Amino acid sequence: MADFTACIQQALSNRQITKAVADQLIAAPDIEAELNSMVSTLSRQKRETAIAATRIAQAWENASNHPAGAYEGVLSLLSKDRTGQAGYSNVEYLQKTIVGKYHSQLVGMLQRFRTRRLGWYQDQKGLAKLVRAIYREETDDAQLNAFAKQWHEMAEVVRTQFNAKGGSIHKNDNWIMPQHHDARALMKVGKDQWKRDILPMLDTGKMLDDAGKPLSSENLDEALDYVFETITTGGLNKTKDLTVPRLGKKMARRHNERRFLYFKDADAWLKYQKDYGRGDVFTTLTGHLDSMASDIALMETFGPSPESTFKALVAQLEKGKMVKGHQKAYLQAVYNNVSGKTSQGELTSLSDFMQANRNILVASTLGRAFLSAVSDLGFQAVTASYNNIPAWKVLRRHMSTMTDEANQVFAVRMGLVAESMINRMHAANRYADVYGTGPTAKIAESVMRASLLQPWTDAGRKAFGMEFSAMLAENFSKSFDELPEATLRGFKQYGIGPDDWDLFRTSSTLDHKGAKFADLTAPGGTKFHQMVLSEMDFAVPTPDAKVQAITNGGLGRGTIEGQAWRSAMMLKSFPATIIMTHFYRAAYQSTMAGKLKYLAAITAATTVLGGVSLQMKDIGSGRDPRPMDAKFLAAAVAQGGGLGIFGDFVFSDQNRFGGGITETLTGPVGEQLDTAAKFTIGNIQEAIAGEETHILGEAVQIVDRYTPDVWQTYLFTNALFDQLELLADPKAQKRFNRVTRKRQNDFNQDYWWRPGEITPDRVPDFGNLMEE
Repeated sequence: MADFTACIQQALSNRQITKAVADQLIAAPDIEAELNSMVSTLSRQKRETAIAATRIAQAWENASNHPAGAYEGVLSLLSKDRTGQAGYSNVEYLQKTIVGKYHSQLVGMLQRFRTRRLGWYQDQKGLAKLVRAIYREETDDAQLNAFAKQWHEMAEVVRTQFNAKGGSIHKNDNWIMPQHHDARALMKVGKDQWKRDILPMLDTGKMLDDAGKPLSSENLDEALDYVFETITTGGLNKTKDLTVPRLGKKMARRHNERRFLYFKDADAWLKYQKDYGRGDVFTTLTGHLDSMASDIALMETFGPSPESTFKALVAQLEKGKMVKGHQKAYLQAVYNNVSGKTSQGELTSLSDFMQANRNILVASTLGRAFLSAVSDLGFQAVTASYNNIPAWKVLRRHMSTMTDEANQVFAVRMGLVAESMINRMHAANRYADVYGTGPTAKIAESVMRASLLQPWTDAGRKAFGMEFSAMLAENFSKSFDELPEATLRGFKQYGIGPDDWDLFRTSSTLDHKGAKFADLTAPGGTKFHQMVLSEMDFAVPTPDAKVQAITNGGLGRGTIEGQAWRSAMMLKSFPATIIMTHFYRAAYQSTMAGKLKYLAAITAATTVLGGVSLQMKDIGSGRDPRPMDAKFLAAAVAQGGGLGIFGDFVFSDQNRFGGGITETLTGPVGEQLDTAAKFTIGNIQEAIAGEETHILGEAVQIVDRYTPDVWQTYLFTNALFDQLELLADPKAQKRFNRVTRKRQNDFNQDYWWRPGEITPDRVPDFGNLMEE
């Protein structure tokens, strides 16, 4: 309370609030309730100041009392606590909780308009009709009319929630839906042409000046100039509608619905979207919800000016000499990820080109990642056991949810985020920083779906979340003290106390196929909702903002340094995620026995499944299964994730994704540049020196390397490219023979489908599995 009082007194001395307001806040038994009661009575400036002072005090009190120190405390305000000791909410998972609630209310719309046919089909005609329904025009589709009504209701819920956290969005019936502008399209035609095109689409009668009066022709022209400059200098992901200049920079005022651009009708909106929009209707709507949820979570944690509060916390750490230079940089990188700053930057063309290149690399590199993802079952089992959930139930539901669309829809309805319905390549994000909605993104998404990595990942996450919810529902009849020890331990980690449990267990359960589930979106369910979403990232290792801060450096996507960092760190997400989740959880168990027990469980489970994955990958590459000797055991540990991606090189010259040490150290982009240099400069040097070149053979290898493929067809496409290489390079057979001999010498393995052969010689031989 001392810190809180000091913040209030400082605001009072600066004359930002009155003495009456200060005394009211200090004396209040429930600060949160008092702030909410002030929302409608205080002026905007005083309300923002009071909320900011309170949030800074609350944030610092939480951070400074963290058992692992204030630095870990501030980190744990941003993303999930890697030590498991925070006991309070964080921005990232509060964002996910809010988005989960939004998705649960719009699940019908999300399900209807999700991409299908491996990501290549979306109901565009239906989306156009949806826009007309949202613009309150008549349509012949009752379901779309219902979706439009839900959208308007959701938009109002979002507005009021934003205001409740200190925002200032005035109710505006003229605002219909957001618009996503494509800066490149505007720059391509130029300002004058853009103004000529957009002016007939606008309802200029709704475009008012600061006094609320219609703009004159001169002022309208000047305002459109400002809008054009704002869009074309805003960079990638300028997803929000534009406001009249000088509306203020605080996040609390960012989304004020006094918009400037108003379209006449749905046709005008759709035409502008086609000519100058970015993305599609679906991503525009869902992106708006994501953006608002992000800002609401930031404001709930850090107040109306989140960045100012964050800087104040970092300054407090520096004042107390509790943070070092690299730690400060890491804090900033994590903050940049949770606040969305990593999506910024003005190098739109460069970022799009680099992202398109990485999308192709994802498609050509991760087509067999599903065979490595088998180890997810081990992480699921350990995480389920840690949370007092029968592992066999999670595994059974995992298998059924892969093909059961009803399970997937119900999971979203109960509050689990609709990741697979709206996020392209979500599964690939486990291994690399991927993004985009263009053709290359669709190619990568197709590979993720066809290879089963996407349905496997989504089903695993949903299955764990559903069984966690079922476990909570099963215990609703018990008092807090009667709950199992493992459940209480988990509750403590997420700051859940007896009062939280007593409120939540009075909520109505959800029924699905004869089973009962806790409704995570119910009143009082926020902490439980965050707990489930966080534990899902342990069950199916998925990078959070702390991992993303490492793999993208907290740098803007549209910057040279941001693109360079992402390229170098490609495929590093998975091992970093394992360290940040299970390794940290093991390290922070309360006793040495607990640490060893957890490590033993995670190592045993993932080693067994890592061994299964190794054998599947070998068979899928045309090789007989490996002898299960000591070398195999060590490789299984590495494959399962226990030693991370670098552990593979103890046993092989290739990492788990098929590339060599160059790719692991510099990323696939580094390997790509190295390959290009050898193919061009290397062949030129050989030709000048009078040496024999193998341009055609190398060209075939390059095309083979970067052609999208999946594990189910790998052997057939590999055989095809082998034949092309034999035709292009007379020495190709010698290379194939070297590969075969090396495998025999290193692992005592033979091939059942030999390199260079168009058909297999035989079926795989399992006879040497137990050879010593």
